[in-house]
Amino acid sequence: MKNIILIIALSIISATTCKAQIAYTSDLVKVNLPNGTFKLNKQQVDAISNVKSVNKIVKVYPHNLYKKDNILLGFNNVNQDSINNNLPGVKKFIDQLYLSSESKPNRTYESMIKNTYNNNHALIVRYDIKNTGHIRFYCQNASKTLILSGKIEYSKLDSAKANSLLEEVLKNIRFTK
Repeated sequence: MKNIILIIALSIISATTCKAQIAYTSDLVKVNLPNGTFKLNKQQVDAISNVKSVNKIVKVYPHNLYKKDNILLGFNNVNQDSINNNLPGVKKFIDQLYLSSESKPNRTYESMIKNTYNNNHALIVRYDIKNTGHIRFYCQNASKTLILSGKIEYSKLDSAKANSLLEEVLKNIRFTK
């Protein structure tokens, strides 16, 4: 009888303390997100007041928006279009857009392509607009047939946390094809 009570007590404790890992998944990719990350619904997004451009990120990522601490993370669907899976070409295009932008004095900007985890490659674009930092990422599988892109948006005060989140996301991207 004592064993049954002990088993029931341990089951209750483990059920209340264990949290499921949040993951972004599709037919082509799975991304295990860091602990403390949760998916936002529209009401939660509407309640966020400290990120002024939150409506823009919601329009781009309406079904795939997550939050960790005060940092927003959104994912696009996986791109299978071979024309757009050319990371150097995408980088060149984005760099040219920035160079032609009229609001350059209010921004910082950098972009780079780097080898990441699991033989993936990533184009990472960082820029600030006023007090908000933005990181766009385009992660390509080893065979260069798929790209998962997304955006991280944060207060510039949370820059170190945002960079850490980016590394965790890139480390945990697993393409299934």
